Amino acid sequence: MSRPSTARESSRAVVLLALVAGIGCGAAKPKVARAPSSYLVVWAGPNHGEDMAPGTQQAETASDFVAIIDADSASASYGALLATKDVGVPGAMAHHIELTLPARHPLFTSDFMTGQIFLVDVSDPLAPKVTARIDSIAGYRRPHSFARLASGNVLVAMQSGRGTLPGDPGGLVELDPAGRVLRSSSAADAAFPAARIRPNGVELLPAIDRIVTTSMPMDDEVTADVVQIWRLSDLHLLHTLAVPPLSGKTGNSLPYDTRVLADGRTAMLNTYYCGLYRVTGIETDHPRLDLVHTLHEPHSEGCAVAVVVGRYWVVPVADGRAIVSLDVADPAHPVEVSRLSSDSTFLPHWLSADRASDRIVVGGADGGDPRVLIARLDHASGKLTWDERFRDPGSARRGVDLDRRELRHGSASHVMGHAAVFGPATALAGR
Repeated sequence: MSRPSTARESSRAVVLLALVAGIGCGAAKPKVARAPSSYLVVWAGPNHGEDMAPGTQQAETASDFVAIIDADSASASYGALLATKDVGVPGAMAHHIELTLPARHPLFTSDFMTGQIFLVDVSDPLAPKVTARIDSIAGYRRPHSFARLASGNVLVAMQSGRGTLPGDPGGLVELDPAGRVLRSSSAADAAFPAARIRPNGVELLPAIDRIVTTSMPMDDEVTADVVQIWRLSDLHLLHTLAVPPLSGKTGNSLPYDTRVLADGRTAMLNTYYCGLYRVTGIETDHPRLDLVHTLHEPHSEGCAVAVVVGRYWVVPVADGRAIVSLDVADPAHPVEVSRLSSDSTFLPHWLSADRASDRIVVGGADGGDPRVLIARLDHASGKLTWDERFRDPGSARRGVDLDRRELRHGSASHVMGHAAVFGPATALAGR
């Protein structure tokens, strides 16, 4: 994900590994697996930057790919690469995937810069395969985030249109499990004429028939700092809310993502500049955004893909080289309870939880080391610690390095991981 200024460079949409179980589908209390997850499905590839024109040919021919990593903490090969599968066409920026591994369908993944979407079957974790490719979606460009509906269909947040409307707003598109377009809805709002609305995060609140999306660009473009509320049942846009400005501060800039809380009708929003807002009244005619917390200066920039685990909101802070947990049991008054520092070369960007254990995977932003780390969250206290076992064999540094020869599918000079999900707690073949 990106933002203006130099910090945008350190956050250029290269999210190393993201493992989320259930928060993105609007389920406040995801179904817990019977045992901790056994593997990670990683979405990765070359990165050519966010300012490349769509469809531009690259000298490199490297493909985006999925990689399977051993996530069985009881295994002697914990953190080892188990399998890879490329998608067969040159990539430019392997980007978001679904926030949880679907049980009976292929996983939706995207390359943001080429605008392609790939469906990847990982039902056999040691033999992943690509089952479909979507080269473009009529009326829209640049797929960003995915959310799986109860029906099995998938919502895609598309950042841009095709230049036919003032401001070129993006929108939401619903695809069936095979990737066929079913319906779409523009983010354009007459109350915000010509606004450059770039849907970024998408969160489902099925209990109240609502969707919440944010607006944040993937480049240096100045866009609308808004949150939008849609009706889930028909994708009708109901409200566009400007994020309230902060006097003398930038914490309202670049609304990044929302996550629903345990009541199924309240959401929390973090901006890239580390403002934390409570979103209430989502099902009413008068929804509200209220600032409830800002992270301490300095370096409160780069707050990206957060995760809610029980009563704790955990968020990465790229510029601060840290992840932070806050107690949101009272969402009007969050309290910071733990701050875990990474080393100076790793820029935390994406968090995701294994719901059947205390693990949170921490992915890094572009501009930092291409590693993925695992943190542990004490569910009683909110205290964060590093999983020191999750590292390359013999390495003095924690984490798994993704920029290595066996992960370069083609002539890529540099590979970055982007997103991932934990796989189920099943024994891996050959173990």
